[in-house]
Amino acid sequence: MDVALLASALTVRESLGRINDLIHASGILLALPHVLEEGERVSRRPSLGAGNDPGRPYDLETDRRVAEFKLARWRGADAMRKRQVFKDLTMLAADRSGRAADLFIIGPEPARFLRSSTSTSAWALDRSPGALRTFESAFGSPNMSIRDFTATHAAHVRITDLCDVLPEAVTRLLR
Repeated sequence: MDVALLASALTVRESLGRINDLIHASGILLALPHVLEEGERVSRRPSLGAGNDPGRPYDLETDRRVAEFKLARWRGADAMRKRQVFKDLTMLAADRSGRAADLFIIGPEPARFLRSSTSTSAWALDRSPGALRTFESAFGSPNMSIRDFTATHAAHVRITDLCDVLPEAVTRLLR
């Protein structure tokens, strides 16, 4: 252990710290040709960084849909990922623009969680005060289970595994 080791580690972290943004951006851009319908047009520049830009509430907005992309593979201890995917589902379900809503995920685990979890919506949103306010305003008490919310208020949100959409050369890496 010495100063050079720490300096090297900090340099690597700084250089690779934005790797999630690269994965998010490339995942969205590779998916677009496979998810957009004939004649559908992107109406706002996509939010290509991981995490939303406050000026762009969704990763993708077109003349026909709003969409969020979750490109993380779940591996077991996924409490933060569960909270994030539920937050995105909540915001998509609360959208009142009249456009379709899509949640694009990787693998079966996120959809299984959303469709079967007995955890409360309050638990999932306890670290997202803005999303919790949106939930309460649009849907009432957050004391309902995640599975009940998904089956009722969010039933119109299409949940799609990107492994079913992207080219096989990419999906082999995602499984």
